[in-house]
Amino acid sequence: MKKRQFLTVLAAPVMAFSLYQADSVQADTNFDAVNMSATELMIDQEIMQEKGNGKVHNNDEITRNEVKKMLERADEMDGLNPKDIFFSDSSNKGKGANPNEPITKVDMAKVFTLAMNDGEKPDVDLEVLNNFNDTDSIPAEAKPYVAYATLAGAFDISFEDEFNPTEPMSREEVAESFKPLVFDVIDILSTNDIHGNIEQDTEYEQGGMALVGGIIEDFRSVNEEGTVVVDGGDTMQGTLISNSFDGLSTIETLNDIGYDAGAIGNHEFDWGVDVLQDRLEDANYPILGANIFEEETGERPEWAEPYTMVEIDGYKLGIIGFATTETPETTLSTHVEGLEFPTPAPIAEELTAELKEQGADMVMVTSHLPGWHEETTDEIMGELADLAGAENGGLDALVGGHSHERVAGHINDIPVVEADEYTNAIGHIQFFVDRDSKEIYDSEVGMLETYSHLAGEDESVREIVEYYQGEVEEITSEVVSTTEGPITRDRMYGDLGVSQLGNMITDAMRERADTDIAFQNSGGIRNNISAGEITYGDVFEVLPFDNYNVTADMTGEQIKEILEGPAEDDSNFMQIQFSGMNVVYDPSQADGERVSSIELWDGTPVYTEGESNDETFSVVTNNFLSTGSGDGYYTFGEVEWDSDPDFQRELFADYLRDIRDRGETINPDDAFDDRLIEE
Repeated sequence: MKKRQFLTVLAAPVMAFSLYQADSVQADTNFDAVNMSATELMIDQEIMQEKGNGKVHNNDEITRNEVKKMLERADEMDGLNPKDIFFSDSSNKGKGANPNEPITKVDMAKVFTLAMNDGEKPDVDLEVLNNFNDTDSIPAEAKPYVAYATLAGAFDISFEDEFNPTEPMSREEVAESFKPLVFDVIDILSTNDIHGNIEQDTEYEQGGMALVGGIIEDFRSVNEEGTVVVDGGDTMQGTLISNSFDGLSTIETLNDIGYDAGAIGNHEFDWGVDVLQDRLEDANYPILGANIFEEETGERPEWAEPYTMVEIDGYKLGIIGFATTETPETTLSTHVEGLEFPTPAPIAEELTAELKEQGADMVMVTSHLPGWHEETTDEIMGELADLAGAENGGLDALVGGHSHERVAGHINDIPVVEADEYTNAIGHIQFFVDRDSKEIYDSEVGMLETYSHLAGEDESVREIVEYYQGEVEEITSEVVSTTEGPITRDRMYGDLGVSQLGNMITDAMRERADTDIAFQNSGGIRNNISAGEITYGDVFEVLPFDNYNVTADMTGEQIKEILEGPAEDDSNFMQIQFSGMNVVYDPSQADGERVSSIELWDGTPVYTEGESNDETFSVVTNNFLSTGSGDGYYTFGEVEWDSDPDFQRELFADYLRDIRDRGETINPDDAFDDRLIEE
């Protein structure tokens, strides 16, 4: 099985706060608990006692007898036999251990589980233990206890790390394990940018909604009343198995899992508002858009619910949903005409107060607001960070989306998370809540991996997926061509330039439209193609959006503006794919002056020596870009476009079929040519 490689810092679902410069939650918390270690928190709760001279020794090993006393102080000895505290499957082959010996992790797992589970041996999925590299070193009779304790929050789920079952525990580690015993635990599990990927990625044995459902069910098996499941938007658009049914197949899987809320992503508008409304009605959970307003009335449309309230384990949790402010630029503009998407922060403040008036004990956001970790500082950036940074104590957690990044950390003492894309991970936020005051004393945030060996699948979700697979199998399985190696969307010069897929797609567009030049937005190319046979299903995943060719004549000056980028921002330079011309650029020049030469493939100059050709040139692009608002390429909006009935994925599939019919295979290296040259 192949495994994708990620930064270790984001691999575990519950991470040490120091990795993110993270603190305990500040909003609606006990402020005295902020920045406390777990040991200090347990001393504050009178579960642990200070050692001599009032000092706290976090790293001292802790004995079984001390753990017994802690359980008594926490009123967690009911159903527990004192002998349970002194057993040892690991060191003494079950014969018992000296009460003054340090307690090991495997023994703490049993103590914790019996205390949480009314003295009963748990019935729990053991596959969660496969997150650890040393699963085989955990005694078989102890595995149910370790699995339960891990899912319940006593131990971190550290992917591809070691559990070390016989390792003595420090005071701080025991204090961490006691938090679910002392406080109520609320597990917030989140997905985002599913983009119709309800099937498992067979190459990596990863993801798919059946596995997502299985992982969620594992958490519910230990915390049924305290588990909340939300989605951050862009749920439906992106795969043949979803798009063929306008997203209904995807919504049915989330319904079956029992999501509590979702957010409206920009691609929820790709089939128009009417289809979106149909899917909102099909969903058994509210899909929210608090910052969607009608320009004419200044009111939210009836279908844009701002928030919902859910009951969890005796608490009321308000959930607000937000769309990204980038929605008008990142979906077909005609589908959101008449709508506006203002900045969420002032709306969040207003709605949080409204929810608190309705009795909410805590308030969170699920959203399509993007975030990312800045490369050098690891600081969280983007709209997700902007909202968290603007908070003044009202919100308790934020879930994001849109950027397809792995984000986990605390901003302004608020836990924030965004879980990759395509069900490659699940976001996980934990609240530790005081049972009497209903204050959040602590929070942790991180990522759950979704490899197939880490959980069982939800059978009913798998049946839904299999039904829709049968509906589309004949279409997806057609072999349209063969490639000798992977064909990727990776850009030629790191963050800028053309790609193998971009070159091939724009070549196909230009040939079909018989124009001088073709342009394609890089963001519209959604997946790579693996080596070997290329199926129509692969083509669909590369070009899932229902975009089609449009043609017009453009001036040399306009063509240069497109290549320079849509705005005065270095990051926008040469972010577009093109065909039909050779372009020379100098990265050392100022913004807007980097392109030094543009020449058609027949030798006709378009731009040379600082001058544009006075002639016009025939251009084909897609209807998303032609509006002038797509990805901010406003220059495209200066001309009148003629529509062509050719969908991009269909003409690209035909392009590949022609290669197949000629008896040829694709060499991806040939896709890179001299159309873009760096001086």
